[in-house]
Amino acid sequence: MQTNEWGTTVKLAEQFRAQSQGKGMDSKHRYFVGPEFHHDNSVTFRVWAPNCSDLSLRIQEPDGSWQRHAMHHVGHGEFQNRLSVASDARYWLELPDGKLRPDPASRFQPEGVHGPSQLVDTRLFPTENSWRGVPQESLIIYELHVGTFTEEGTYQAAGERLSELADLGITGIELMPIVETAGSRNWGYDGVNLYAPRNSYGSPSELAEFIRLAHDQGIAVILDVVYNHFGPEGNYWHDFGGYISPVHQTPWGDSPNFDAPLSSSMRRFVVENAEFWIRDYGFDGLRLDAIHCMRDTSQPHIVTEIARQVANFRDSQARHIHLIAESNVYDPEMLSPLDQNGHGYDAAWCDDFLHSVFAVLRPGVHMSSREYAPDTDLNAVLQRGFVYRGTLHETRQRIPFNTSATSPHTSAPAVRWESLVYAIQNHDFVGNQPHGKRLHQIVGVEAQRAAAALLLMHPAIPLLFMGEEFAASNGFQFFVDFGDKPLRQAVEQGRKAEYPQHDWESIDSPLSEEAFIQSRIGPVNEGDMATRGWYRNLIALRRRWSVDGLLKPENYSGVWDAKRQLAHLTYRGQEATGNVLIRLHAMGDSPRNLSLPVRGELLLSTNCQQEDSSLLTMHAFGVAIFLGPHLSP
Repeated sequence: MQTNEWGTTVKLAEQFRAQSQGKGMDSKHRYFVGPEFHHDNSVTFRVWAPNCSDLSLRIQEPDGSWQRHAMHHVGHGEFQNRLSVASDARYWLELPDGKLRPDPASRFQPEGVHGPSQLVDTRLFPTENSWRGVPQESLIIYELHVGTFTEEGTYQAAGERLSELADLGITGIELMPIVETAGSRNWGYDGVNLYAPRNSYGSPSELAEFIRLAHDQGIAVILDVVYNHFGPEGNYWHDFGGYISPVHQTPWGDSPNFDAPLSSSMRRFVVENAEFWIRDYGFDGLRLDAIHCMRDTSQPHIVTEIARQVANFRDSQARHIHLIAESNVYDPEMLSPLDQNGHGYDAAWCDDFLHSVFAVLRPGVHMSSREYAPDTDLNAVLQRGFVYRGTLHETRQRIPFNTSATSPHTSAPAVRWESLVYAIQNHDFVGNQPHGKRLHQIVGVEAQRAAAALLLMHPAIPLLFMGEEFAASNGFQFFVDFGDKPLRQAVEQGRKAEYPQHDWESIDSPLSEEAFIQSRIGPVNEGDMATRGWYRNLIALRRRWSVDGLLKPENYSGVWDAKRQLAHLTYRGQEATGNVLIRLHAMGDSPRNLSLPVRGELLLSTNCQQEDSSLLTMHAFGVAIFLGPHLSP
């Protein structure tokens, strides 16, 4: 009988492929690996395990017993079997040496990363036919960690706060990673089961229901996914073979195999995972963590393949789907269309805005390995959009800023503003410092309010970090819950080594439950309601200017005057001009009051005094937003 290169009979391989393609299936989509449900309630189990000579299933029966079923090798390291089982059955994969392991494509780990996998029938999730999503130009994103957003730390409890976010004016939620990680608490970036939502937050169906409730409030839900490394605990990928790169490594854990032998199947595993969250759960997009750390020397790069997969799926949908890259610095290739040899992402995190603002507020205090200058860099960001530039193939470097029209790096905008995601704080900014201090706890509430005005009245996509809108009294600390002792010790030492500029004495251990509890944002009514009102008014004004067609990238110009400590954003519309004036300065400074001639209607202000209809005095951290003719202060 004819055999293929894997020693599998061609007839058997064809038999199983024909079976899987036959009539009677009703899964939302057939994926390369993972369980697939059929109309007759049978399930096809698919596993890619190129290191295994044979593989078996251990399935828990309704009476609690475990039954063994051999899987069939169908070629290319793929194993399959179709069985009649309960739709929520738990199961193990049994390796040739008898070890029991979770499914690499597990859809749920009810007992955590070291326990058995559980079937999840996504056909039972709610189907939404009327939801069209949120256009990119309307996104106001709220970054949220499910475990600390509420006291309960569940999808259900988070759903009960959605009306609070809708009232604030939020149109998009970005969930920090929710895939299964070791222990009972984690930021989410140590995931090992890429298809399995975290068990401690609730069931998969409760996650799907949270997304549906958000849509009911007019809020899109974007998922933060991590494809640059696997978490260090519960990482059983080595047992199956092919998943882990033999040549690349990251400081956080094993790199996925994107460019070594057997990488084609691993690439498919990750590319389909991106589609899985959007297709099966109804997410409105993805934010890819640290794309510059996704090690791949092949062409096309894996980030491009992911974009193509999402683009193809989006073409079949009648709703807005967003693909966002975290590159930290400006990457023009990331935002270039696929048909122009770009990577095809809709937007990218660009932290130059955050760090340039912070450099003004706290000169000399660096929250990044990159350094930012208080006198010049904010001006570069407001005029050009970035300070540092780099691509997957180009070393990251500071790009000189020159306002001369003859300079190769002029003040003319070199970016699509609506494709940059800006923030004044995020999980990294807050969490990667002792005690997880928030911006207002470092520079004061008035400074944060001024910075928020600069963010929310800028044409880039604004991102708020949960709790900042009411100046939450609790910080957001780094926390993990590893059980492995050497790993726990490495975490304790790693924080100090990675951020040596900070004093790490007298802080809660990231392994302690206290670090997790102290990171809960608390209820909104225990926060600073004046700050929340300020954010709400800013968002409402931004949306009004957007609807009126004033807050458009083509209408925008911005400048930072370091001498007068004044940021000035201008929107020149056909019928009116919007002006945003914001004073920022270093903590401890006592800047002189600044008197400016004003013509027009003052719409929103703080720390300002209008002497008469034509003169405005701005105090420290003053903000004035008005509509009228062009102003040249």
